[in-house]
This record gives sequence, C-alpha cells and structure tokens, in this order.
Amino acid sequence: MNFAQTAQTLTFKGKNPVVTLLEKVYSTGVKLTTSAMEELETQIHHLPDLKKWFVEIFAKPA
Repeated sequence: MNFAQTAQTLTFKGKNPVVTLLEKVYSTGVKLTTSAMEELETQIHHLPDLKKWFVEIFAKPA
C-alpha cells in the first residue's frame, strides 16, 4: 500500500481526505509572488507561542 492509499483511509471528524498522488518533479528555489502568498496566508492560522511552521491549514471554501 503506498502513501496515497494509506492517506485515503484516514479520517478526521468522520471525514476522509481528498488525496491526489503527484509524480511531478518540482524545481527548487521557486518562490511565490507576494499576492499569491497573501492568498495562501488567508487559509493558514499560525498557532500562538509556537514556531512559525506550527500552523492549521483550512480548506478553501468551495
């Protein structure tokens, strides 16, 4: 069983995640534009008193 299959079996509050396996190779050093990062920041909640990478990420409303 690969990671994508394992992830599909997980549940959170009775819901299963939407999982897509990407096999594309991404370039390193690519950065978002300021406006693109601002859009992503609207979906991220930084947890107080923890380092910057401890966050909750909310799904974008459909």
